[in-house]
Amino acid sequence: MERPGRNEPCYCGSGKKYKQCHMAADLATDRENRAWTDASRDLRLELLEYAAGERFQDEAGTAAARYWDDLYTAGTLSLMSPSEAERFYDWFVFDYALPDGSRVIDAFRDEKGDGLSPYGRQLLDDWAAGAPMGGYELTGYERQTLQLKEIVSGEALELYEPGGHGDAMLGAIILGRPVAIQGRYEFFSMPAYIPADEIADLREKLAAAREAGSDGSAADFLRRHNVLFIHHALEQAKVAGRPPVARLDPHHPSGAVQQRARHERARVKGPSSMPESAPQQVQSHRKAI
Repeated sequence: MERPGRNEPCYCGSGKKYKQCHMAADLATDRENRAWTDASRDLRLELLEYAAGERFQDEAGTAAARYWDDLYTAGTLSLMSPSEAERFYDWFVFDYALPDGSRVIDAFRDEKGDGLSPYGRQLLDDWAAGAPMGGYELTGYERQTLQLKEIVSGEALELYEPGGHGDAMLGAIILGRPVAIQGRYEFFSMPAYIPADEIADLREKLAAAREAGSDGSAADFLRRHNVLFIHHALEQAKVAGRPPVARLDPHHPSGAVQQRARHERARVKGPSSMPESAPQQVQSHRKAI
C-alpha cells in the first residue's frame, strides 16, 4: 500500500492528516522490520563465517567428505563454488554432529549468543530448534510464495522465496532448510532443486534408510540422513554426464577461494528478502548438481 504524504488524509478514513493518525505507528513498524532484516542478514553471515573458521577446519574436512561423498575433502574444501559452500556450511552448522554430539550452532549459541541483539537471539533460538535440511516437493506457487510438501513426513509448508520457483517446475524437489522469520518461512541458504525427471528412486532410498533405523521422528531421521539428497543428486549428475561438483567442471576456476570472499559472494538475505551481496543470477534456484 502506498502511504499518503504527511499532510494528506490518512488511509484509514479517519479524516485526520496522516501525520496526526497512522504515521507514527507505520514508522515504528518500519523500524521493527528493519531490525529483523538486519538481524537475520547478520546472523546468517556470522553463522557461515563461524563454521568456516579455523577452529572447525579439521571437522569441516571430515564433514565435507560425508556430505559430498568424498568428492570434496579437507584438501579441496577451498575449491567449492560459492553456492556449494553456502549449502554445505548450512548443513554443517545445523545438522552435522560434532564428536561430542553437539552441533556448530550449539557452540555459537554458547559463545556468541549473549552478544546478539534481542532480535538476533530470538532468531538463533528459533533456528537452532527448527527443521533440518530436507527435500520439499514443489506442489504449487503464487509469485514468491511456494507451496511445498516435505517428502519424508508429507507435511505441507508455505514458504516465501524471493526468486520464486526459479527454474524448478511443479513436481521438482527443492532442497533447503526452512527457518522462521517474523511469522513466515524462508530458506536459510540458497536453495537448489532436483528436477522431476531426476528424482528416480530417491523416495525408495529414503524409505529403505528409514526402515533400517525407524526410531525417532521424521525430523530426527532427516538430520541423520539428509545427505542422501546430495548423494542422489551427485549420482544423477554422473548419469546425465554433468560434472558432479564444481571442481570437476573444466570451466571452474582453479585455485583456493578465501572463505570470507566466498560467503560474501553467496546470497545472504534478510526477512525483506532483498539480496545483500550477491549478483542477480544467484537469486533463482539452481539444479542441485
